[in-house]
This record gives sequence, C-alpha cells and structure tokens, in this order.
Amino acid sequence: VSQYIWRGQDLGDALSSVNAVYLIVDRENGRQYVGSAYGKGGLLERWAHYVDSLHGGNKLMKELLCSYPERYTHFQFSILQLLPKTVKPEDVIHTETLWKKKLLSYEPIGMNAN
Repeated sequence: VSQYIWRGQDLGDALSSVNAVYLIVDRENGRQYVGSAYGKGGLLERWAHYVDSLHGGNKLMKELLCSYPERYTHFQFSILQLLPKTVKPEDVIHTETLWKKKLLSYEPIGMNAN
C-alpha cells in the first residue's frame, strides 16, 4: 500500500487518517457487504483486518469461506463514503446503516447479517 501516493500523502497514511463506509462485492455471485471503519487506525486498519483474516470477522463471509476457501480472491473492495475522524462512531454506524438500506445488502440478498 505504501507505494501509492494520494494527494501528496502516502496511501497508507491517507487511509488511516479517515473513517469510511465501504463496500465489498463478491464478484462471483454479486452479493454485497457494507461495512464501516472508525477509530484510531481508520479505514486502513479495518481493511488490514480483512487481509489478515480473509473475512474481517463477518459471519456470512466466514460461512462462505468454509465452503469455498479461495472465494476471498473474488472480493472487490470500494469506498462508498469518506468521513472525517471527527465524526462520532455512532454517526459512522448510522451512515453505514443508510448505505445498507440503499444497496439492499442485508441477507438473503446481501452479506450483511445485521
């Protein structure tokens, strides 16, 4: 990640300096997951958790990966909305919920269990 520059800033530094609502799409079946990142490490820390675990702690992704262990290679990550670090966690979660409703990412259509 650190090899990329975004607006004069190392991409890793840029991603850790913002909160965000993001989208993960399983390109194999089109199912979507909407998540949010907030806290000290921002979006970079949250996405690093996906890299380390392959599922980010998501229940439905864990189930999918139990059946299809290489499926994570079909996950596409996108940023839906950047939010400043000054935004309260509950406001980030509220914004995430709005995106879930807009994109219909709740199961059985999507990968959001809550």
